[in-house]
Amino acid sequence: MDAAAERVTLVHRESTRLTHYLHSLPQEAWSQPSACAQWQVQDVVTHLLGGAELYAGSIARGLQGDTSPPEGYPPAGTVTAAVRAEDGGQHIIARRQQLGHQVLGTFEAANQALNRLLAAVSASEWETPCYHPGGLFPVRWFRDARLGELVIHGWDIRSRFESDAPLSPESLPVLLDVCAALTPGWAFWPGAPLATPVRYRCAVTGVVSATMDIIVAGDKVRIDEASDVPPDVTFRCEAETYVLVRYGRLRLADALATGRVVAEGDQAVAVAFGQWFKGI
Repeated sequence: MDAAAERVTLVHRESTRLTHYLHSLPQEAWSQPSACAQWQVQDVVTHLLGGAELYAGSIARGLQGDTSPPEGYPPAGTVTAAVRAEDGGQHIIARRQQLGHQVLGTFEAANQALNRLLAAVSASEWETPCYHPGGLFPVRWFRDARLGELVIHGWDIRSRFESDAPLSPESLPVLLDVCAALTPGWAFWPGAPLATPVRYRCAVTGVVSATMDIIVAGDKVRIDEASDVPPDVTFRCEAETYVLVRYGRLRLADALATGRVVAEGDQAVAVAFGQWFKGI
């Protein structure tokens, strides 16, 4: 099985795993708070079903050469995580209230439709650009981003009921790729330009090992392979911790305080990382 097919299989596996878990929850659990601020469990599921609908529609149109936004959506490239956060997720809560008891059934149907579409994508179509509020991205980006959503939001739900809920180990390598792909546009919270860019080196170990440099200029960011250029700060942690920090599920300050992340170099610069990366 090639890499693309393996990742499609992972998306299907994670969506099936989460669906089974949701079916096992008692009714009262659906109104419990999740790890997503301001969202109940049922709101997280509503967000996931909306993502599946958007992705399936964007991919289907993109494969036909249409990269225009669907009705009611902004032009591609005009929305980031920072902009989306201003809404506070109220549109998701409104959709959940509209769906009522149909949230789980709608989630299942949207998942199945997206999974079928991804399974039918040919090798020559993975680079086809498609619409997303954050920009025009290739089909493979949607596949990987969907896996990230399923794993992270699955954790958002499970962690409320299981104190030691882990991230899916087999999906962690893809989630590292997703963090890198989302950083430049979607997941960076810009501030004032810096006179001298700051270089953060992230050395990740555990289930998957990787080293990358994140160079922040204050108002811009880029990710490079680790180079011979000395970093200002080196972060060392396991892959799961890195993903939780980058997705905003674990505060960097808390991870540093508990030793889950070790920072070598200027500690003030290390802590400043959190002002540019608040979650995905």
